[in-house]
Amino acid sequence: MSTPGNAAPPTIIATLRQMNGTVRVLVLGNLISNLAAFLNAFLVLYLTDRGFSAWQAGVVLTALMIGRISGSAVGGAAADRFGYRRVIIGSMAGTAVLTAGLVHIPNMWVGAAVAAGAGMTAQAYRPAAMAWVVELTPKDRHVMVFAVLRLTFNVGATLGPLGAALLLAYASYDALFYVDAATSLAFGIVAYLVLKGDPEPGGGDDAAGGRTGYRQVAADRRFMLVVLGLFLTAVAYIQGSAALPLYVTGNGHGEQVYAILLTVNGAIVIVFEVLLSKWTQRLPIGLPMTIGMAVLGIGHLIYAGPTPVAVLVLATVVWTFGEVIAAPSMMAYPGLIAPPALRARYIAAAAVPQQAGYALGPIIGVAAWQAWGAGVWVLTGACGLAAAACVAAGAGTGRRRPAAEEPALAPAAE
Repeated sequence: MSTPGNAAPPTIIATLRQMNGTVRVLVLGNLISNLAAFLNAFLVLYLTDRGFSAWQAGVVLTALMIGRISGSAVGGAAADRFGYRRVIIGSMAGTAVLTAGLVHIPNMWVGAAVAAGAGMTAQAYRPAAMAWVVELTPKDRHVMVFAVLRLTFNVGATLGPLGAALLLAYASYDALFYVDAATSLAFGIVAYLVLKGDPEPGGGDDAAGGRTGYRQVAADRRFMLVVLGLFLTAVAYIQGSAALPLYVTGNGHGEQVYAILLTVNGAIVIVFEVLLSKWTQRLPIGLPMTIGMAVLGIGHLIYAGPTPVAVLVLATVVWTFGEVIAAPSMMAYPGLIAPPALRARYIAAAAVPQQAGYALGPIIGVAAWQAWGAGVWVLTGACGLAAAACVAAGAGTGRRRPAAEEPALAPAAE
């Protein structure tokens, strides 16, 4: 339901109050699953504690990452073909079984197979969940609702390690993975019992009289320009965990300075992202993406200058606001412009290159740091600016692309 005339866009409170009941469940599930998403952070420590070598643990972690990348593509195709609810239930059930199974792996190869499966199933539900959110949310609220989704992710990622520390202090590594598995199973059960009645696809992947799939997505050249921009943004963004700690300590600062920069980043995202979305949701969808990616690139270029703590904090503030401006629109865009029969595939097609960027980015950033020192920020800053150019060309900055008819505003859950 687009905002007519010059009427003010929906407020944060109005958006939350009028959120569809299924969307509320998906948002809550996103929060819980991220609060207990211990696998990525603790898998290597767990395996080495069990007696695996660092190399063997690295192989299992790599398998997990490969599974996560492939999971988006598999989940997107399955969601468009079989329906969102079925994919969410199956994905969560599979994740629960495989995550618990990691506690009992006898060797590296079995561990790699189980981890790859767990990574795939854990990621497969996301295109289905995001596509369902798109279909049940009026267009003028997409950016705000995805900002709320991002907030739940960031809160979960911030508080999750505290929960993990408590489990490790009072229980064991095994308990860590059993809790992770239990939350996935609980979400799957809730999806089975509660997520009924709202419209979703599930009649096969016939559309417009012919069989469709990722080839049709790839034929959308403007969308693929945006996808390239998302990949470049991911390569730049992940340097906050890859090149930045090396750069900070390599310039004579302690680890405490890096911790301060991480805190600044997290605080800005949690405090400002939803608030700023109240204004960015008024803009053509490509404009905040373009501005945010460019600001992210500028923030990285500031790192390439002098390195007193104040400048490092300034650079972090700049690129973090780029993230805050761009990210909700980046999440909303694929589902907003996708044909209904391919909505989950479009979302998956945007997610896979981002995950690939997060996987390749550390290799690129560390190699660039070793070869060029501060030149790494020239490279990643250029990635941010190039991403902005790709998005401006693909999504445009002055209008929205045509999209499927939006849903009527669903009543809030009682």
